[in-house]
Amino acid sequence: MGNVVKGYKGFDKDLKCRGYQYEVGKTFTHNGTVLLCDSGLHFCEHPLDIWTYYKANGSRFAEVDAEGVSDNTEKDSKRVAKSLTIKAEIKIPALIKAAVSFVFEKVKATTGSFAHSATTGYSAHSATTGYSALSATTGYSAHSATTGDSAQSSVAGKETIAASLGREGQAKGAIGSWLVLSEWRNGKIKAMGIARVDGKKVKADTFYTLKGGKFTEAK
Repeated sequence: MGNVVKGYKGFDKDLKCRGYQYEVGKTFTHNGTVLLCDSGLHFCEHPLDIWTYYKANGSRFAEVDAEGVSDNTEKDSKRVAKSLTIKAEIKIPALIKAAVSFVFEKVKATTGSFAHSATTGYSAHSATTGYSALSATTGYSAHSATTGDSAQSSVAGKETIAASLGREGQAKGAIGSWLVLSEWRNGKIKAMGIARVDGKKVKADTFYTLKGGKFTEAK
């Protein structure tokens, strides 16, 4: 059927997408025309782009192998295929780590203590790893992710995600964006927090950290 393209797919809580039931470990094939945003089996190459279509809260996600992938592309990494194999369900921490790896392979990224990365433009993603590293984006659907301890992740565009998974990580965003943070204890993730910047409970342009499972303004 062609080359295999690795990707990620979002589902509702029942592992359905647009009413179609999927199952981990099985391969699904579309009979008919494959046309992006119209017909076929859709997925995203960038792990965090699936949050544009399935919100982090209440959704489920999986790694997929796609075959018979159309050459058509959207403004993000959304693609459509003839066949999808649902390899394994993936939780949010692993999804974010996969996003950092994806950015390192595909676009601008940095590694090392105090290493900074910044991008601007539609779907221009940024990622860093390392102590006190900074990742920032300003474009529409341009996501930012960090995994280093005491690292900061920030976004300013619409439909964006700022994720910081390291110990004492911080994240901030614009109104409507999503923040993803982790809280650590004894070398393990104790809690994950996901919040939308609404300007009330979570302020815009303000760094937050996760303490006691709650979003707390960073000092």
